[in-house]
Amino acid sequence: MSTDKSESIQTYTSDLLALEKHFMNAVRKQKASDKVTDTRVIDLMHEFDKMASSHVETLQKHVDRLGGETTSNIKAAVASFAGSIAGLIDTVRDDTVSKMLRDDYTALSMITIGYTMLHTHALASNDTALAEVTSVHLTDCTGLITETSKVIPLIVASEIIDDENQAKTIGEKALENTQHAWKPEVFNMQPDIV
Repeated sequence: MSTDKSESIQTYTSDLLALEKHFMNAVRKQKASDKVTDTRVIDLMHEFDKMASSHVETLQKHVDRLGGETTSNIKAAVASFAGSIAGLIDTVRDDTVSKMLRDDYTALSMITIGYTMLHTHALASNDTALAEVTSVHLTDCTGLITETSKVIPLIVASEIIDDENQAKTIGEKALENTQHAWKPEVFNMQPDIV
């Protein structure tokens, strides 16, 4: 692998490690918030934390293997790569739970596209180990994005409607409507390769 490619894959991996660490730390702050009382949210945040912790540990090994920097790179990467997300998910004290979940969904989306990019880079660099890891991590993230999209309508309804039964009815209807947008028949299930 050329020096440029080697440095590039190190940077991609370090950037993603930085983003995963930031997400993990933000989720841990959210989990400690006294606003997080709904068991669906508690369970989801626990899954975020487990996933991010596992990803951080695995990515750290790959950064070390690739000879990448972590300490100084993480500070720079969080500032540039995840700066806007950092601003969003660090406002735990003031945010409603639905906004916390919205910010988690946004962070997961950013992490997911990061894995898509790193997976492609790993394939191009013939780094089979990293390609396999990024594929697994990508699958982890997409599953949690889907789960988050299922919880958010229920939480929003419970936050804005005082009547518990009405909140449940509206939340379930919103869930049904919004999940319809994710059905395969709504969009082409297989990407067109041009």
